[in-house]
Amino acid sequence: MNRNNPIQGRTERGFTLIELLVVIAIIGLLLAVLIPALSRAKTYAQKTMCANNLKQQALGTLLYANDNNSSVPSYRSSTTLYWLWDMLFETTNQMSRYAGFDDNKTFFCPANKMKRHDDARFWQFSWLYGSGPYRSPVPLRNEGTLTQSQRLSYYRVLPYIYMFDKFDANGNSTLPANLDNPREQAKWIRKISQVQAASSRIMIIDAVLSDGPSRVGNRFDQLTQGGIDDPQMSDGTLWDNTNHYSRQSNSAGLLPEGANAAYTDGHVDWRRFDRMNPRIQIGMWFWW
Repeated sequence: MNRNNPIQGRTERGFTLIELLVVIAIIGLLLAVLIPALSRAKTYAQKTMCANNLKQQALGTLLYANDNNSSVPSYRSSTTLYWLWDMLFETTNQMSRYAGFDDNKTFFCPANKMKRHDDARFWQFSWLYGSGPYRSPVPLRNEGTLTQSQRLSYYRVLPYIYMFDKFDANGNSTLPANLDNPREQAKWIRKISQVQAASSRIMIIDAVLSDGPSRVGNRFDQLTQGGIDDPQMSDGTLWDNTNHYSRQSNSAGLLPEGANAAYTDGHVDWRRFDRMNPRIQIGMWFWW
C-alpha cells in the first residue's frame, strides 16, 4: 500500500437505485405541497394589489367630489357611453390627480391577463378605434398633445365596473333607469351627497361578466360580446374576461371566485361570488 495515498484501497460507494428513487419521491412530494401553496400565495397577492387599486380610485373619487360640489369625476361627454367600464380620459385623470398617483396600473386588475396597462388597445381604446387593425399590443401614445375636448370624448376600456352615472351634454343619463335581473331601479352615482347608506353602496367593483344570467351553463371568460373584439381592432382573440377566477367550473368553463368592491364611503371589501347576482345586460351580463 502506498502510504502517501491514504484512500487507496477503499471502495467508493455511490447512491443505489432505491436511494435515488426515494430522493426523487421526496422531491415530488415537496413539489406537490409547495406548488399549490405558491399558487394560493400568488392569488392572494393579486387580490391584495387589486384591492389597493380600488382603494386609490375610491380615494381619488371622494377627494374630487369634496372639491366639486359632491359630483363624481366628469362623465358629461359628447360621446355616448353605455358600457360600465368605459372611462373618459379626463375621468381617470381627475381620479389619479386627486389621489396623487400617476401610474395607470392602478386602473388595471393584475388578475386580468388580457387587459393590460401598457396596451393602448385598452388604455387608449377609442383614440385607436377605426384606425386598425391591431393584432398585437400597441404602445401607448403621448396624451400630452390632446385638447380638453378630446379628453372629454376619448375613453378607455378598463377591467372594473363603475357605478358612475353617464350623461350627455344636456345632463340626461345615457344609462338604463332599471336593472334587468332582478328587476329593480338602477342607482347610478352622480353626486356623493345623494347616496344613502354609503357603507353598503358599491361605487367600483371588479369586472364579473357572463354571456347569460345564470351560474350554470354560461361562460365567465373569453366573452365576445364586447367591442374590443371588433375586426378592426384585433384578430378576434381579444375576449372580455372576468377578473378573479376560482378553481371551480361549470360546463362552459371557469367560475369567478368573487370581486373586490369599493364602497361609496371609501372602504374596500371582498365580495364572494355566491353573494353576487346578474344585474344588467349591456352586450353581456354584468354581476355585482
